[in-house]
Amino acid sequence: MLTHDIGLFWLMGWVLTFWLVYFQYYWFPQLQPQSFLLRVGLLAAVYSTVNTLIMLSQQEWLALLPAAGLIGYELVRMPRRYRRYISLFLDVTILVYLTIETLHAASVSLVVWLTSKAFTTGLRGVVTVLVIDSVLFTVLSLGLWLTRAPMENLFQGILGRFSQYLLLGLMIGLLLVFLGLETVLQLAQEPTGNILLLAVLMGFLIIGVAISLYLVMQTHLQREHLAAQRYDQEFQEQYTTELEGQMAEVRKFRHDYQNMLLGLGGYLADRDYANFRQLYINIRSGWTTSNAADLTIEDLENVPKIGVRYIIYHDYLIARKAGVQLYVVIPQPINETLDLLRQLGEIVRRTLGPVIPLVAQGQPKVITLELETTREAIDYRLTFPVCEDTQILAHYRLRSPKWQLDLSNLDQGLTLKMTVQLSVKRTWGQVAVHISRN
Repeated sequence: MLTHDIGLFWLMGWVLTFWLVYFQYYWFPQLQPQSFLLRVGLLAAVYSTVNTLIMLSQQEWLALLPAAGLIGYELVRMPRRYRRYISLFLDVTILVYLTIETLHAASVSLVVWLTSKAFTTGLRGVVTVLVIDSVLFTVLSLGLWLTRAPMENLFQGILGRFSQYLLLGLMIGLLLVFLGLETVLQLAQEPTGNILLLAVLMGFLIIGVAISLYLVMQTHLQREHLAAQRYDQEFQEQYTTELEGQMAEVRKFRHDYQNMLLGLGGYLADRDYANFRQLYINIRSGWTTSNAADLTIEDLENVPKIGVRYIIYHDYLIARKAGVQLYVVIPQPINETLDLLRQLGEIVRRTLGPVIPLVAQGQPKVITLELETTREAIDYRLTFPVCEDTQILAHYRLRSPKWQLDLSNLDQGLTLKMTVQLSVKRTWGQVAVHISRN
């Protein structure tokens, strides 16, 4: 313990706990509550107050109670759909705790080395240590900013796999090593002089863990890059196959048209209108008409390759075969994390797929898919024709005399912060999904 002054002890506990809770949620933005920094400050104040009262009571067996209460509270208030993140949340908590303890020990050692032990345990010394801590933590938060998206992708990639629990075991082992070193140094005659040694040892351990996480993250990103290339290749193959089929139809039409023009001259010269009419009927009977909209590469230029583009084009081909026009409106490029793109693709698949056969039964056979992105949210809208007496049942169901649309599984297994709204206005229905970024 750096100081025995109650006020300074509470202040130090508040600052360190504030940064601990802040970094706990650094790679989990979907878990951050409203007014995040205010709640972090209040939580740190409660923790520091309880820890100070336990220190005054001199009941050492209660020393772990504040930490257990803090983590227990965070896990209890975690929404049910995010419970699968618990082991990863504990991993980050342990890593953050060890990092904060190491940097704090380094700050204390630096101030002791530059001044004296007496100065460091006084008011000015404690404030100096906390200022250095805050500067280091601020720089660390800025330096880790670019790792947020890769780490979110990494967490999604190891969810439900053996590596998820292997990482938790590694972090628990690292925590036990740290606690063992801390206990040994506290039993030494000069524990304050050994703080620097503790900081150096834990620094090496944390650097090793950070390098391991970096290698794992790079491996995961490489795997995701290969998956993106595979999706893009599948899309290109499907698009090329469809384009070749359309070109074959164009060539056939050109051949038939040329034959008709060549026959026209002979039949007209002989005034054989009956055979000319029969030639036209024979050629026309082999043609097929389609009112389906032509979806081009330009229409899909703003669609992400991973998780969305392939699904939209696949459903477009299904709609085309059913005689349904599918119009895609995506005015701005959509650049999001891999996890969000996968879930967005799942939303498109779960809504567009069931709507196509229903629209094919009536008139007009038109579907409009819109995707708009802003700083705050992503808006997905699917508009399609319905009967005038179509009714909205519950929250995810539409019913008309001819069909029933059930989208009750739309948000199943998804972790996005989203709101779904079904609406009907005269002869048009719409599924609107609002995905919040915060």
